[in-house]
Amino acid sequence: MEHAGRERGAGALAAGARGVKIGLVTTSFPRGHGDGAGGFVAGHAAYLGATGATVDVIAAGDPLGDPSGPPDDHVTRVRAPRGLFYAGGAPDALEARPRALAGALGFSARMLATVARRARGWDAACAHWLAPSAIAAAIATRRIPLLAIAHGGDVHLLDRARLLAPALALLDARGAQLAFVSDDLRRRALDAVPRVLAARIARRARVQPMGVDDGRAAEIAAARASRRPRGDDEPADLLVLARLAPIKAVDVAIDALAHLRTPARLVIAGDGPERARLEAAARPHGERITFAGWVDADRRDALLVAADAVLVPSAPRPDGRSEGTPLAALEALAAGVPVIASAIGGLPELVAHGARVVPPRDPRALAAAVDAALAAAAPRPAALGWQTAGAALDHHWRRGA
Repeated sequence: MEHAGRERGAGALAAGARGVKIGLVTTSFPRGHGDGAGGFVAGHAAYLGATGATVDVIAAGDPLGDPSGPPDDHVTRVRAPRGLFYAGGAPDALEARPRALAGALGFSARMLATVARRARGWDAACAHWLAPSAIAAAIATRRIPLLAIAHGGDVHLLDRARLLAPALALLDARGAQLAFVSDDLRRRALDAVPRVLAARIARRARVQPMGVDDGRAAEIAAARASRRPRGDDEPADLLVLARLAPIKAVDVAIDALAHLRTPARLVIAGDGPERARLEAAARPHGERITFAGWVDADRRDALLVAADAVLVPSAPRPDGRSEGTPLAALEALAAGVPVIASAIGGLPELVAHGARVVPPRDPRALAAAVDAALAAAAPRPAALGWQTAGAALDHHWRRGA
């Protein structure tokens, strides 16, 4: 019966039939209610479940435990070193602590063993992040459709280790379909491999940003539509939703306050290794800047309702690492919140959905774009939910089935 399930996996997946079992392999996945870590992966899992599939999630565990509630019964947790995935992301952790590589390799071996054990009953597999998730799925599964999704940090990490070409060659040999969250990321990946391999990968690679929760986006948009209009002398509420890590360049948003013509205050929601430095940079602005710390999903939604604009001032790192397509930008645009972002990674591609982009590390340009956005009509909510993104990925996945 298990073998028959594998044989019909491709056709059943294409039809969205009930009874299909899909393995979803990932590093980050929410550890309880309100946890934003890997929230878009949970959104993908929910979308797949809504099509009638049974979703079997394999994700990194949190050695500190989950204080916000019991784990879901459909999630198998693989023990991971402290601070590798849920404290800013593996690329930042490995850059700051090179000795963490041994722990990361041990985790990869445990994930591979777990996938090999669980995959016997799968009809299809999807992996978020090329390393270690997609590599484990490619090695441990056979003859079932495989979708590998690259998000940015994974491509950069493999490229720095000179393992990107071998990883993509493995996925190509496995017959995996690939998705990249931005065209910039796709180009970077193809540039790193030999021309013949790049041509094969290009034929089975799709650019697709991740989706956001359609219901939550609609609720935020509706709440924003009923807001009281901001008075002429009332300061605008600007919002940054980000890990406080160097690539997010939150200090540029702080510096931009000094160049704004419009009275404004800034809320910085998130936590990370840069927090102490950013708080010191914000002190001259006094009460105009508030650090909200880590926020759960409900608090994030409330901040998006109140925000007059969301800033995404990311900047490339000296080692060449750049952004993919940050979820905060997608969530804001899907709710009809103006977004002003740096023109790096996949962010310029969001102009088609109403975002404004400026050169990175330019607080004056960021301030001018904020002033312009605040003076203009708010954009219409963009179709960036999982109903759209999931259907696009399904179409791409189906093509290789």
